[in-house]
Amino acid sequence: MDFGAAKIRHGIWRIAPSPMITELLAQAGLDFQILDCEHGAYDYATLLPDILACERHGCAPWIRVSGTDRVEVQRCLDLGAHGLVFPQLAAPEDFAQAAAMMDYAPTGTRGFNPFVRAGNYGSPPPPGAAPARPWFVPIVETLAAAERIEEIARMPRIDLIYIGGYDLSAALGCAGRMDAPELVRLMDRIVMVCRDAGKPVGTMALTTGAARSLAERGVHTIVHGVETHRFKQTMVEVLNPVTVPGRG
Repeated sequence: MDFGAAKIRHGIWRIAPSPMITELLAQAGLDFQILDCEHGAYDYATLLPDILACERHGCAPWIRVSGTDRVEVQRCLDLGAHGLVFPQLAAPEDFAQAAAMMDYAPTGTRGFNPFVRAGNYGSPPPPGAAPARPWFVPIVETLAAAERIEEIARMPRIDLIYIGGYDLSAALGCAGRMDAPELVRLMDRIVMVCRDAGKPVGTMALTTGAARSLAERGVHTIVHGVETHRFKQTMVEVLNPVTVPGRG
């Protein structure tokens, strides 16, 4: 799916753990999949098979953690997540705390254990290999965060700012109405601030038209909905009766 000269990353939210589903979505050409531990059914036992299925096909496995629990964050990083997505952050201090969990001392608070998967189980990395640096992807989905987006967008450790449009719509009193003028204005402001700060920004699109519109407005990363919704949507369309002219 090409939206012009600029490189657009394409991904999807994942609710239902399944290495087979992960593999087929990766084979379809997605750049990343977000394995969801906040709203989804993922846990520590089901993450690794889907991480491996992503990696097998060059698709980046990101994990949305349920919050800023240090143990959960540590375990997801130790499994080898290529990035972590953090929900429900408010003040810039919350973003800074989450960012610190991504990195080892002295720059961060992440515990160092070279014997886990992320450390190649104690084996030295290949000669010349750079140390892995998982992406830090905080979600701006609270009005408190949106109001201070200028400070947040200047944080150097943030690799991508994801706009949580659904939570913002609820906070604005227009829950689920993604075309509500007040929500569109707020999201456009966040995109503009991120663009001026040189920070990539992403959000969700449920149609190709919506995705194209977001790309034209400066969004670099498109999440094409949630796999459970996409599968159900597809099956409903398959089962929808075909109307033949003249047959009522």
